[in-house]
Amino acid sequence: MVPKIDVFKCDGCGICVKRCPPQIMGLINNKAAILIDLCEECGICHEVCPIHAIHFRLPNYAVQEIHNAYCVPREFTPNPGNWTVGVPRGHDGEGH
Repeated sequence: MVPKIDVFKCDGCGICVKRCPPQIMGLINNKAAILIDLCEECGICHEVCPIHAIHFRLPNYAVQEIHNAYCVPREFTPNPGNWTVGVPRGHDGEGH
C-alpha cells in the first residue's frame, strides 16, 4: 500500500518526517511530502500522525468486476429431506 497525504488536513507538525525510517519525507510549504518511489510502505507515518492526515491506498490493478463464482449456477442442490442429523442409533434409538 502506498501512503497518501491529505494536504488539507496536514498542519506541518513534522512528526512523520522525524519518524520515517528511510528518511524520505520532508516538509514543503509546511505540509508533509513523501517520495513514493523510495517508500518502504512500513506504515509508521500513518501510525504517528496525530491528526490522521496520512492514509494508505491500495494500488489500482485491473481487478475483474464480475467473478465467475457468482455467475455459474449450482449443478447439484442437495435435498434437505434426505439429511441425517446426529448419529444414527438403530431401530430402538439405543444403537441396537
